[in-house]
Amino acid sequence: MNHETLDSGFIPNEICEKLPTGFEDIEKLASELPKVLANEQIVQRVNQLELHKDISQLTSSELERAMLLYSYIAHAYMWGKKEVENIIPSQLSLTWFAISEKLDRPPILSYASYALNNWKMLDETKPFDLENIVIMQNFLGGVDEDWFIMIHVAIEYEAKKILSNLKSYFLEEKLDQSYLLNSLESIQKINSIMNRMPEKCDPFIYYNRVRPYIFGWKNNPATPDGVIYEGVEQYAGEPQLFRGETGAQSSIVPALDALLGVTHSNDPLREYLDEMRLYMPKEHRDLLNGLDEWSEKDRRKLDIDEESVELINDLIKEVHIFRNKHLEYARIYIYEQSLTNNSNSNIVGTGGTPFMKYLDKHLQETVPSDD
Repeated sequence: MNHETLDSGFIPNEICEKLPTGFEDIEKLASELPKVLANEQIVQRVNQLELHKDISQLTSSELERAMLLYSYIAHAYMWGKKEVENIIPSQLSLTWFAISEKLDRPPILSYASYALNNWKMLDETKPFDLENIVIMQNFLGGVDEDWFIMIHVAIEYEAKKILSNLKSYFLEEKLDQSYLLNSLESIQKINSIMNRMPEKCDPFIYYNRVRPYIFGWKNNPATPDGVIYEGVEQYAGEPQLFRGETGAQSSIVPALDALLGVTHSNDPLREYLDEMRLYMPKEHRDLLNGLDEWSEKDRRKLDIDEESVELINDLIKEVHIFRNKHLEYARIYIYEQSLTNNSNSNIVGTGGTPFMKYLDKHLQETVPSDD
């Protein structure tokens, strides 16, 4: 298990802002996506793209950029037309699939592309701050779409602190309360960032302009049989079912659950969370699997004093507050909007899960431990 990842959190060390020569048509279309969608030109523009791209020389950060652009364009193609067709043309599917093979995660828009690799500093001379980051790629653009992603990025950035401190406390067995106090301060900051979502992201705008583009193909009434990736030999013309982008693909909460000893009972919703790992960057997936193994085998061997147990329980309560806020937002931004809007399905979340039931269950299970 590579513990070092916990020190830098799940934000990439390097984010590519522009692909090298040969990808000009992709970069151009991606940069014009809001206008292309507004003018209903996505089909014509995709048809003009070059069929095969050479990705053999791309660095890992460039591969992530390519994954991001192809994912955005493909989702725009799927959800930006009047009639939904269950086919992604070969101008997108061939290179998108090749990139996904290299990155070892499915060809679909995932959280790693939507948030983790999709931002840069507004002013490089100033420190990281929610107000000092910009989102690089949009579907329709606008403050609400940007702010929704910016909140996630700011939470991921702050999570470096809590993950690094919990690593020192538990995995390096330093068992010093100062690490727990630092962690508590960090998770409280994460919750204060989460509370800022309504400042610039309006539920109506989110539901009608942001959410429709991040749906996947699995458990989606619009694509009941999945989606065909034209020309991809490995899929042999068979429709594929992939989940859409969702915050459940963030590695923070599963990492905290493992470190703090929060477990979820086995049922379809637990299976869904485990399935979400397939959409994470491989190193994050491997790290979480390693943390789960450590939590099951070695966690109870630690000699933790009573005061520290209290602090750990305080941390678990803060994770509970985080989950509770997530549930509240799901109600306000999705469920309540679905009651007054005919567009958009409220039955499932963007990841294709009955989200109210799933969020509520994991909230109930986030309780202080007895050990």
